[in-house]
Amino acid sequence: MARLHVLDVDPRIARRWAVGRAVGILGFAVLLTALVFAPQPALTMLWSVAVPLLPASFFISPAFWRGVCPLSSLNAWGNRFGPAREMTAREASAIGVAGLILFHLLVPARHLGLNTDGPVLAGALAAIALIAVASGARYASRSAFCNALCPVLPVERLYGQAPLVEVARGRCESCTVCTPRGCIDLADRKAMRQLLGAPRLGGQWLQTPFGIFAAALPGFIVGYGLVPDAGFGEAPSVYAATLGGAMASYVVVRALVSATRSTPVRAIAWCGALSGGLYYWYAAPVLTRNLGLIDVAVPAIRAVAIGAISAWLLRTLARDRAAAVEQ
Repeated sequence: MARLHVLDVDPRIARRWAVGRAVGILGFAVLLTALVFAPQPALTMLWSVAVPLLPASFFISPAFWRGVCPLSSLNAWGNRFGPAREMTAREASAIGVAGLILFHLLVPARHLGLNTDGPVLAGALAAIALIAVASGARYASRSAFCNALCPVLPVERLYGQAPLVEVARGRCESCTVCTPRGCIDLADRKAMRQLLGAPRLGGQWLQTPFGIFAAALPGFIVGYGLVPDAGFGEAPSVYAATLGGAMASYVVVRALVSATRSTPVRAIAWCGALSGGLYYWYAAPVLTRNLGLIDVAVPAIRAVAIGAISAWLLRTLARDRAAAVEQ
Protein backbone atom coordinates (compact mmCIF):
# COMPACT_ATOMS: atom_id res chain seq x y z
CA MET A 1 0.00 0.00 0.00
CA ALA A 2 1.31 3.46 -0.92
CA ARG A 3 2.68 5.59 1.89
CA LEU A 4 0.84 8.89 2.02
CA HIS A 5 2.50 11.98 3.42
CA VAL A 6 0.37 15.12 3.52
CA LEU A 7 2.53 18.14 2.77
CA ASP A 8 2.00 21.61 4.18
CA VAL A 9 0.87 23.63 1.16
CA ASP A 10 -0.72 27.07 1.43
CA PRO A 11 -4.06 26.94 -0.48
CA ARG A 12 -3.45 30.37 -1.99
CA ILE A 13 -0.06 29.30 -3.32
CA ALA A 14 -1.58 26.06 -4.59
CA ARG A 15 -4.15 28.04 -6.59
CA ARG A 16 -1.41 30.17 -8.14
CA TRP A 17 0.48 27.08 -9.18
CA ALA A 18 -2.71 25.66 -10.67
CA VAL A 19 -3.07 28.79 -12.79
CA GLY A 20 0.58 28.49 -13.81
CA ARG A 21 0.07 24.88 -14.88
CA ALA A 22 -2.99 25.83 -16.94
CA VAL A 23 -0.98 28.56 -18.65
CA GLY A 24 1.82 26.04 -19.27
CA ILE A 25 -0.55 23.59 -21.00
CA LEU A 26 -2.10 26.37 -23.08
CA GLY A 27 1.35 27.67 -24.02
CA PHE A 28 2.44 24.17 -25.08
CA ALA A 29 -0.60 23.80 -27.33
CA VAL A 30 0.02 27.23 -28.85
CA LEU A 31 3.68 26.36 -29.41
CA LEU A 32 2.86 23.13 -31.26
CA THR A 33 0.37 24.96 -33.45
CA ALA A 34 2.76 27.83 -34.18
CA LEU A 35 5.61 25.46 -35.04
CA VAL A 36 3.44 24.05 -37.81
CA PHE A 37 1.74 27.20 -39.13
CA ALA A 38 4.20 29.97 -38.19
CA PRO A 39 7.47 28.09 -37.65
CA GLN A 40 10.04 30.88 -37.84
CA PRO A 41 8.76 33.15 -35.05
CA ALA A 42 7.91 30.09 -32.95
CA LEU A 43 11.43 28.69 -33.34
CA THR A 44 12.95 32.06 -32.48
CA MET A 45 10.84 32.46 -29.34
CA LEU A 46 11.53 28.92 -28.20
CA TRP A 47 15.29 28.64 -28.84
CA SER A 48 16.23 32.31 -28.34
CA VAL A 49 14.00 33.27 -25.40
CA ALA A 50 12.34 30.38 -23.56
CA VAL A 51 15.09 27.76 -23.61
CA PRO A 52 17.97 30.13 -22.67
CA LEU A 53 15.96 31.23 -19.63
CA LEU A 54 15.55 27.67 -18.32
CA PRO A 55 19.14 27.05 -17.09
CA ALA A 56 19.09 30.41 -15.32
CA SER A 57 15.83 29.48 -13.59
CA PHE A 58 17.35 26.15 -12.48
CA PHE A 59 20.20 27.96 -10.72
CA ILE A 60 17.65 30.17 -8.94
CA SER A 61 15.34 27.24 -8.17
CA PRO A 62 14.25 24.30 -10.32
CA ALA A 63 10.87 24.49 -8.56
CA PHE A 64 9.82 27.32 -10.89
CA TRP A 65 9.86 25.20 -14.04
CA ARG A 66 8.86 21.94 -12.40
CA GLY A 67 5.78 23.65 -11.02
CA VAL A 68 4.42 24.71 -14.43
CA CYS A 69 6.07 22.35 -16.96
CA PRO A 70 3.35 21.17 -19.39
CA LEU A 71 4.99 17.77 -19.86
CA SER A 72 4.89 17.30 -16.10
CA SER A 73 1.18 18.14 -16.12
CA LEU A 74 0.60 15.61 -18.91
CA ASN A 75 2.60 13.03 -16.97
CA ALA A 76 0.35 13.52 -13.93
CA TRP A 77 -2.75 13.49 -16.14
CA GLY A 78 -1.69 10.08 -17.44
CA ASN A 79 -2.34 8.62 -13.98
CA ARG A 80 -6.04 8.69 -14.88
CA PHE A 81 -5.46 5.99 -17.47
CA GLY A 82 -3.81 3.62 -14.95
CA PRO A 83 -3.65 1.44 -13.07
CA ALA A 84 -0.39 3.21 -12.22
CA ARG A 85 2.01 1.45 -9.86
CA GLU A 86 5.09 2.47 -7.95
CA MET A 87 8.49 2.03 -9.56
CA THR A 88 11.01 -0.32 -8.06
CA ALA A 89 14.51 0.96 -7.35
CA ARG A 90 15.84 -1.09 -10.27
CA GLU A 91 13.25 0.36 -12.66
CA ALA A 92 13.99 3.89 -11.46
CA SER A 93 17.70 3.37 -12.12
CA ALA A 94 17.13 1.91 -15.60
CA ILE A 95 14.66 4.61 -16.63
CA GLY A 96 17.00 7.28 -15.28
CA VAL A 97 19.81 5.97 -17.48
CA ALA A 98 17.39 6.02 -20.43
CA GLY A 99 16.73 9.69 -19.67
CA LEU A 100 20.44 10.46 -19.78
CA ILE A 101 20.73 8.69 -23.13
CA LEU A 102 17.71 10.64 -24.39
CA PHE A 103 19.41 13.90 -23.39
CA HIS A 104 22.53 13.03 -25.38
CA LEU A 105 20.42 12.09 -28.40
CA LEU A 106 18.03 15.02 -28.43
CA VAL A 107 20.37 17.95 -27.78
CA PRO A 108 22.67 17.26 -30.76
CA ALA A 109 19.54 16.61 -32.86
CA ARG A 110 18.86 20.34 -32.57
CA HIS A 111 21.66 20.83 -35.12
CA LEU A 112 20.07 18.21 -37.39
CA GLY A 113 16.74 19.94 -37.87
CA LEU A 114 15.09 20.68 -34.55
CA ASN A 115 16.60 24.19 -34.52
CA THR A 116 15.29 25.06 -37.98
CA ASP A 117 12.31 22.84 -38.92
CA GLY A 118 9.15 23.78 -37.04
CA PRO A 119 6.92 20.82 -38.05
CA VAL A 120 9.68 18.31 -37.26
CA LEU A 121 10.20 19.86 -33.83
CA ALA A 122 6.42 19.88 -33.25
CA GLY A 123 6.33 16.16 -34.03
CA ALA A 124 9.20 15.46 -31.66
CA LEU A 125 7.57 17.43 -28.84
CA ALA A 126 4.23 15.70 -29.44
CA ALA A 127 5.95 12.31 -29.26
CA ILE A 128 7.61 13.23 -25.95
CA ALA A 129 4.24 14.44 -24.65
CA LEU A 130 2.70 11.05 -25.49
CA ILE A 131 5.55 9.32 -23.67
CA ALA A 132 4.88 11.52 -20.63
CA VAL A 133 1.19 10.54 -20.64
CA ALA A 134 2.00 6.85 -21.13
CA SER A 135 4.54 6.99 -18.29
CA GLY A 136 1.85 8.40 -16.01
CA ALA A 137 -0.52 5.60 -16.96
CA ARG A 138 2.13 2.99 -16.18
CA TYR A 139 3.76 4.41 -13.05
CA ALA A 140 2.48 6.30 -10.02
CA SER A 141 2.37 10.09 -9.93
CA ARG A 142 5.21 11.67 -11.95
CA SER A 143 7.84 9.10 -10.99
CA ALA A 144 8.67 7.62 -14.39
CA PHE A 145 8.85 10.70 -16.61
CA CYS A 146 9.45 13.77 -14.43
CA ASN A 147 11.70 12.01 -11.93
CA ALA A 148 13.51 9.59 -14.23
CA LEU A 149 13.06 9.76 -18.02
CA CYS A 150 12.80 13.51 -18.62
CA PRO A 151 15.91 14.64 -20.55
CA VAL A 152 15.86 18.00 -18.71
CA LEU A 153 15.93 16.37 -15.25
CA PRO A 154 19.73 15.80 -15.05
CA VAL A 155 20.32 19.50 -15.76
CA GLU A 156 17.72 20.46 -13.13
CA ARG A 157 19.53 18.29 -10.60
CA LEU A 158 22.97 19.64 -11.48
CA TYR A 159 22.07 23.33 -11.52
CA GLY A 160 19.45 23.07 -8.79
CA GLN A 161 21.60 21.38 -6.14
CA ALA A 162 21.80 24.63 -4.14
CA PRO A 163 18.83 26.88 -5.06
CA LEU A 164 19.44 30.57 -4.55
CA VAL A 165 15.87 31.19 -3.36
CA GLU A 166 13.27 29.21 -1.48
CA VAL A 167 10.22 28.49 -3.63
CA ALA A 168 7.06 26.83 -2.37
CA ARG A 169 6.50 23.39 -3.90
CA GLY A 170 4.44 23.64 -7.08
CA ARG A 171 3.10 20.09 -7.20
CA CYS A 172 2.22 17.09 -5.06
CA GLU A 173 0.08 18.39 -2.20
CA SER A 174 0.45 14.89 -0.82
CA CYS A 175 3.36 12.50 -1.32
CA THR A 176 3.26 8.73 -1.76
CA VAL A 177 7.06 8.46 -2.07
CA CYS A 178 6.58 7.22 -5.63
CA THR A 179 10.26 7.81 -6.42
CA PRO A 180 12.65 5.50 -4.51
CA ARG A 181 15.24 8.25 -3.98
CA GLY A 182 16.42 11.57 -5.33
CA CYS A 183 13.03 13.25 -5.89
CA ILE A 184 13.95 16.86 -6.56
CA ASP A 185 10.51 18.06 -5.43
CA LEU A 186 10.61 16.30 -2.07
CA ALA A 187 14.31 16.11 -1.23
CA ASP A 188 15.20 19.54 -2.65
CA ARG A 189 18.92 20.14 -1.89
CA LYS A 190 19.41 16.51 -0.84
CA ALA A 191 18.19 15.06 -4.15
CA MET A 192 21.59 14.96 -5.80
CA ARG A 193 23.25 13.36 -2.78
CA GLN A 194 20.48 10.77 -2.52
CA LEU A 195 20.83 9.98 -6.20
CA LEU A 196 24.56 9.35 -5.87
CA GLY A 197 24.01 7.17 -2.80
CA ALA A 198 26.99 5.73 -0.92
CA PRO A 199 29.49 6.51 -3.76
CA ARG A 200 29.14 10.21 -2.92
CA LEU A 201 31.44 9.58 0.04
CA GLY A 202 34.37 8.67 -2.19
CA GLY A 203 35.73 8.67 -5.72
CA GLN A 204 33.19 6.08 -6.87
CA TRP A 205 30.70 8.85 -7.65
CA LEU A 206 32.40 9.21 -11.03
CA GLN A 207 31.17 5.72 -11.88
CA THR A 208 27.50 6.51 -11.23
CA PRO A 209 25.25 7.58 -14.13
CA PHE A 210 24.71 11.07 -12.71
CA GLY A 211 28.38 11.46 -11.84
CA ILE A 212 29.36 10.59 -15.41
CA PHE A 213 26.79 13.08 -16.72
CA ALA A 214 28.07 15.90 -14.49
CA ALA A 215 31.71 15.32 -15.40
CA ALA A 216 30.96 15.03 -19.12
CA LEU A 217 28.58 17.97 -19.49
CA PRO A 218 31.16 20.80 -19.87
CA GLY A 219 32.78 19.09 -22.86
CA PHE A 220 29.42 18.14 -24.30
CA ILE A 221 28.41 21.81 -24.29
CA VAL A 222 31.66 22.82 -25.97
CA GLY A 223 31.17 20.14 -28.63
CA TYR A 224 27.64 21.33 -29.30
CA GLY A 225 28.72 24.97 -29.43
CA LEU A 226 31.46 24.31 -32.00
CA VAL A 227 29.26 22.73 -34.67
CA PRO A 228 26.69 24.61 -36.81
CA ASP A 229 23.16 23.63 -37.75
CA ALA A 230 23.28 21.06 -40.53
CA GLY A 231 21.16 18.51 -42.33
CA PHE A 232 20.48 15.03 -41.02
CA GLY A 233 23.27 13.73 -43.24
CA GLU A 234 25.75 15.43 -40.90
CA ALA A 235 24.61 13.37 -37.92
CA PRO A 236 27.90 11.43 -37.60
CA SER A 237 29.99 14.59 -37.32
CA VAL A 238 27.53 16.31 -34.97
CA TYR A 239 27.38 13.35 -32.58
CA ALA A 240 31.12 12.85 -32.84
CA ALA A 241 31.67 16.45 -31.72
CA THR A 242 29.24 16.37 -28.80
CA LEU A 243 29.96 12.87 -27.52
CA GLY A 244 33.69 13.29 -28.18
CA GLY A 245 33.66 16.48 -26.14
CA ALA A 246 31.76 14.69 -23.39
CA MET A 247 34.32 11.88 -23.26
CA ALA A 248 37.24 14.30 -23.16
CA SER A 249 35.56 16.31 -20.39
CA TYR A 250 35.00 13.18 -18.31
CA VAL A 251 38.67 12.18 -18.61
CA VAL A 252 39.86 15.66 -17.60
CA VAL A 253 37.47 15.94 -14.64
CA ARG A 254 38.39 12.47 -13.42
CA ALA A 255 42.09 13.35 -13.56
CA LEU A 256 41.52 16.66 -11.73
CA VAL A 257 39.42 15.01 -9.02
CA SER A 258 42.13 12.40 -8.50
CA ALA A 259 44.88 15.03 -8.37
CA THR A 260 43.08 17.45 -6.05
CA ARG A 261 41.19 14.84 -3.99
CA SER A 262 38.13 17.04 -4.28
CA THR A 263 34.99 15.87 -2.51
CA PRO A 264 32.11 14.76 -4.77
CA VAL A 265 29.86 17.67 -3.79
CA ARG A 266 32.56 20.25 -4.51
CA ALA A 267 33.56 18.62 -7.78
CA ILE A 268 29.95 18.41 -8.98
CA ALA A 269 29.40 22.04 -8.00
CA TRP A 270 32.40 23.06 -10.13
CA CYS A 271 31.07 20.94 -13.01
CA GLY A 272 27.70 22.66 -12.73
CA ALA A 273 29.23 26.14 -12.65
CA LEU A 274 31.54 25.42 -15.58
CA SER A 275 28.70 23.92 -17.61
CA GLY A 276 26.42 26.87 -16.95
CA GLY A 277 29.13 29.37 -17.82
CA LEU A 278 29.98 27.57 -21.06
CA TYR A 279 26.31 27.34 -22.02
CA TYR A 280 25.81 31.09 -21.79
CA TRP A 281 29.19 31.77 -23.42
CA TYR A 282 27.94 30.03 -26.57
CA ALA A 283 24.35 31.19 -26.18
CA ALA A 284 25.21 34.91 -25.97
CA PRO A 285 25.98 35.41 -29.70
CA VAL A 286 22.93 33.36 -30.71
CA LEU A 287 20.66 35.39 -28.45
CA THR A 288 22.13 38.66 -29.69
CA ARG A 289 21.73 37.71 -33.34
CA ASN A 290 18.23 36.22 -33.16
CA LEU A 291 16.81 38.96 -30.95
CA GLY A 292 18.35 41.77 -33.01
CA LEU A 293 20.40 43.14 -30.10
CA ILE A 294 23.44 45.37 -30.51
CA ASP A 295 26.86 43.69 -30.50
CA VAL A 296 27.73 44.83 -27.00
CA ALA A 297 25.02 42.50 -25.73
CA VAL A 298 27.32 39.51 -26.28
CA PRO A 299 29.94 40.42 -23.64
CA ALA A 300 27.18 41.82 -21.41
CA ILE A 301 25.24 38.55 -21.39
CA ARG A 302 28.44 36.59 -20.78
CA ALA A 303 29.51 38.86 -17.92
CA VAL A 304 26.13 38.71 -16.19
CA ALA A 305 25.96 34.94 -16.55
CA ILE A 306 29.48 34.34 -15.28
CA GLY A 307 28.96 36.71 -12.35
CA ALA A 308 25.66 35.12 -11.31
CA ILE A 309 26.98 31.57 -11.65
CA SER A 310 30.11 32.47 -9.69
CA ALA A 311 27.88 33.69 -6.86
CA TRP A 312 25.95 30.42 -7.04
CA LEU A 313 29.20 28.44 -6.89
CA LEU A 314 30.49 30.32 -3.86
CA ARG A 315 27.17 29.80 -2.10
CA THR A 316 27.18 26.08 -2.94
CA LEU A 317 30.73 25.56 -1.72
CA ALA A 318 30.00 27.50 1.48
CA ARG A 319 27.03 25.25 2.19
CA ASP A 320 29.19 22.19 1.63
CA ARG A 321 31.78 23.47 4.11
CA ALA A 322 29.04 24.22 6.65
CA ALA A 323 27.60 20.73 6.24
CA ALA A 324 31.05 19.20 6.74
CA VAL A 325 31.52 21.13 10.00
CA GLU A 326 28.11 19.99 11.27
CA GLN A 327 29.03 16.37 10.60
